[in-house]
Amino acid sequence: MTAHKARKRIPILSLSFRVVATVFCVLLLLSYLSALIDPGVFPIAGFFGLYFIPVLAFNVLLLVIALLRWSSSAWIPVTAILPSLFFTGFFVRSGDRNALTESVASATDGITLMTWNVGGFRSSSDGDAGTAMDDVAGLIETQDPDVVSLQEFRIENPGQIRSMFPQYPYIRNHFYRLRNGDYVGNVTLSRLPIGEEGNLPFAGTTNMVLYTDVKYGDGVFRLYNVHLESNNISLTSLIKDVRGGYDEFSQEFVEAHEKVKKSSSRRGSQVRALLGNISECGLPAVICGDVNDTPMSYCFRTLYEGRKDTFCEAGKGFGATYRVLWPLLRIDYVFVPEDSEVLFHRTPRVESSDHYPVIVKVHM
Repeated sequence: MTAHKARKRIPILSLSFRVVATVFCVLLLLSYLSALIDPGVFPIAGFFGLYFIPVLAFNVLLLVIALLRWSSSAWIPVTAILPSLFFTGFFVRSGDRNALTESVASATDGITLMTWNVGGFRSSSDGDAGTAMDDVAGLIETQDPDVVSLQEFRIENPGQIRSMFPQYPYIRNHFYRLRNGDYVGNVTLSRLPIGEEGNLPFAGTTNMVLYTDVKYGDGVFRLYNVHLESNNISLTSLIKDVRGGYDEFSQEFVEAHEKVKKSSSRRGSQVRALLGNISECGLPAVICGDVNDTPMSYCFRTLYEGRKDTFCEAGKGFGATYRVLWPLLRIDYVFVPEDSEVLFHRTPRVESSDHYPVIVKVHM
């Protein structure tokens, strides 16, 4: 290769790198903005927040490449990455993950809460729903929380719930009847007395918010057991279509984005309905459950405003709660009043569901 050809090729490589770096810089900057944009107004905003972690990782990779090449283009990924310092704490905190073997009763006085999307009891070591039910009931018995919020609870006979959880005298649920006769919905278990209860159903979906007024100490707080709209993306289908070729994958990818667009818009309206109920009731609110959105989202920002996110207060390690894409997705949360003290936050990595449970202890 002549020196003349080498001089021509190097600028082309440099220009290509700058183009790629600029594209991913813009994508990351848009993901920061996604938390400020209501997807009900601009649905595409939901995409950018969903891709925050992989896009951030790619920008880090581009920065490493630029530094190794002593490229002046390093300023592009640096510009993209610097704002992430304000957001990474929503995904990972310093320290090791809390061990599952530690009892939740070991902390000082407070109320212990657990939230868990049990995934319709479709995940277990042998694929049997009965095994998954036993695993879920066993973990709850071992951890012994005061109040439990369960989502995607699927059962043939709701009357069996009391025999599954005899240690909880107060049980509230709201179910939808499926075509095969099964029931699916949210279940709240409490050792503490319960007052007023109700639910916020959402049209055209089995997602909902189940609320109960829980008596704690000399006061009452309203517990919101939340399951917001799912993105309904099949990761298995995407993987199969990757193997099937570009055309199949691109079609599945477009359909997946359409689902995200629709679900993001729905979640925005569901959050507004939830906040409306909180405003009307006038009680301190504890919001827990499956929000189906990452911390880089309008839904998270809106629910977080004026409250404490228990992971940010007392979490350790990765906060991801969705097992299939661990450690990328944190979509299950516990939000507590701002004047609360969060004593601990744990996400035991068990395989009884496609979600991990979240266990916290709070002094209110």
